[in-house]
Formats: sequence, structure tokens, C-alpha cells
Amino acid sequence: MELRHSVEEVQLELLHDHPRQTDFFASASQAELVELADDLSQRGQQEPIHICPDGTIIRGHRRVAAARLLGWRTIKGIVRQSLVDPCSDAAIAELVVDNLFRQQLDDLAIARCYHELKRSGLHCGSDSELGDVRDRIAARLKTGRSGRSLDRLERLLRLPRDVQDMISGNRLNKFQAEKILRLPEAKRSQLFDELRAGCPIPEVLRRYGVTKAAIKKSVPELGEQLLRFFQLNLRSLSDELEALDRLQIHGEDVVKLLDDSTHFLLAWTKRKKRLKQQAIKELLPQVGAHLHPDKLSKRAR
Repeated sequence: MELRHSVEEVQLELLHDHPRQTDFFASASQAELVELADDLSQRGQQEPIHICPDGTIIRGHRRVAAARLLGWRTIKGIVRQSLVDPCSDAAIAELVVDNLFRQQLDDLAIARCYHELKRSGLHCGSDSELGDVRDRIAARLKTGRSGRSLDRLERLLRLPRDVQDMISGNRLNKFQAEKILRLPEAKRSQLFDELRAGCPIPEVLRRYGVTKAAIKKSVPELGEQLLRFFQLNLRSLSDELEALDRLQIHGEDVVKLLDDSTHFLLAWTKRKKRLKQQAIKELLPQVGAHLHPDKLSKRAR
């Protein structure tokens, strides 16, 4: 058991990423590394990295990448002599828990951490603690989710990793993913092949019954929905017009779309004005008769 750790200068050229790092966590973007490198340059290294005796990184993958970006030759580190095997349950548990607390993780990344800790039996607490294993792990992960909720997320790990990445990239949602898992294996395999071939995701999901075809609304229903939207949001949109400057629509020219929308709204406005004037014109004789009943009586005679 390691009671104390000594910090030493470690040669960056001797370090390498943990082989399972990308199984759990996404790589840092270039922008994130530049930001971290700037922090290291300004404030120095505030916390040492942790490595196995063979140079495998357990804690500090991003710090190492940022230090390399700065051209550093060494970095402060702690060699964990007890973690001789980087792929041991203990080493992977360290990898998972440290990264979990340091990164903003999506749901499936959290599910991978949860699955690994549950599989290894580490960080589950003692048998004397209240609650079953999954709830004890959930409490230690500090994600605000219950063990039952994490179990549901864990089931999505049965999907191929590239399909999981579609969920993480918000191209599929978790409800759709659960329905995909309930498909017969042959259909599921065909669906995956179509997604990998680049077929439009909404069409593929409808074809396999994962989602229902959208019910086409009537023109009056669409008009009512549009009017209601303007009623609720027009003032906010008008007050913060500059906030819309960066909006884009995939496959559409925004300016052309707005021009077409403007022409439609002008035509609709003119028509509504004309109908309103016509209604007023038809009401005038009745209003006049109500105000001058004697004239109406004389005409009748």
C-alpha cells in the first residue's frame, strides 16, 4: 500500500497515454489544449501527474499534452510503484475516477466509468455501507444520478461505439437508442449499416420503426402555430435581433429563406387587411341602421 508519494521530474519523452484512455474519455480539442498550455505557462504546474513505473499515464493526460505543446522536456510527476500493470483493475479505477472528476463528461462517458467500476468491484465501498453496489458506486461518482439511472445508461453501451458516438454528438437521442436495442438482431445490424453508409438518420429511424412518420399538419393548423409563435416570441426576437446573427440552417441559404418568409408574411398581411376592410364595409349599413332607426323606418315606408 502506497502511504506517501514523492514528486519528481519526469522526462516527457518517456511518457505515453494509457491504452484505455479513449475507451472512456474523448480526446481534448486543440482549443482546450491551448487554453491549458496558457494556464501552465502563466501559473506553472499546480498538481503533479501520476504514472505507472513504465511511463503509462494514469492521471494527467491533458497536462502532458499541454506541456508538450509548450515544448517542455520534463513535468512534475508521481510514479505509482504499486501500479505495475497499467491494465490492472486498480490502475484503471484510478484512471476512471480521476478523469471523471476533471472533465465535463457526456452521459455515455459516465456510463463507461460506471460500468468499469462495477465490473472491477473497486470503489464500491464496504459491505457494511447501506444500499446495493450500484447505488454505492453512483454515490462515489457524484453525478447526481441514481444507480438505477446509471444502469439504464449502461445498457446503451451494448450499441457499437460509432453509434454511441452519434448519441454523444446529439445525432441520436437516448430514447431512440433504447428502441434500437429492442429491435431484432438482424434488423439492428441492417440499421447500423445504413447509418454508417451516411443515410439520413431520421429516414433510417422511420424505416425501422424507431420513430413514427411525422403527421402532416393542415394549413390552418400551421398558420395557427405560426401566429402563436409570433404572439409569444416576437417582442423578445425584436429586442435581441443581433443574437440571431450567427444562426445557420443546414443546407439552406438563411438570407433566401428569410426573404421568402418576408414575401409570404407580406402577402398574408395584405390579404388579412383586405378581409378586415371588407368585413367593416359589410357591417357599416347595419351600424348605420342601429344609430338612425328613423331613416330606416322611412325607407321601409
